[in-house]
Amino acid sequence: MDELIEILKYCIPSAIVFGLTYFMMKSFFDREKEMKSEELKILARKDYVPNRIQAYERAVLYLERIDPNNLISRVHRPGMSANLLHGELLKAIREEYNHNMVQQIYISQRGWAQLKQAKEESAKIFNMAMQSMTPTSSGMDLSSVIFEIVAKLDKLPTEVALDKIRVDFQKVMV
Repeated sequence: MDELIEILKYCIPSAIVFGLTYFMMKSFFDREKEMKSEELKILARKDYVPNRIQAYERAVLYLERIDPNNLISRVHRPGMSANLLHGELLKAIREEYNHNMVQQIYISQRGWAQLKQAKEESAKIFNMAMQSMTPTSSGMDLSSVIFEIVAKLDKLPTEVALDKIRVDFQKVMV
């Protein structure tokens, strides 16, 4: 029994010292881990915010580029047939979209949905105009019909999307 008491005299203080040391070291390392995590978040935000701003800038640029007025003036060449112009307009919308697809990582889902809707509605405008063309219609004929359709709209699909993306940008950047 005396031996047990002697052993406990040494083991209990050692266990207390070990327990205190363990909890002190654990709290120290937990704080260090938290500080490192915060540093990584700050560094990530430092890179993320400029990328997000650039994504919204590129979304706006995309919408400006597929605006029917801008797109027709950029794609139309003298002597083009309506069929060729129609194909080139749709091709330009697709290529621009494919070029900017990666931006959806940084843009809100709502903003990206607006951009896609503007793309689809712009293509619909071109398709509607093409339906009234004959096989011999010129690119100028198609352009005129597109401009007539656009003139009847209160707002272009690209303008609606631009307004919503601007509002979305203000919300996410505040």
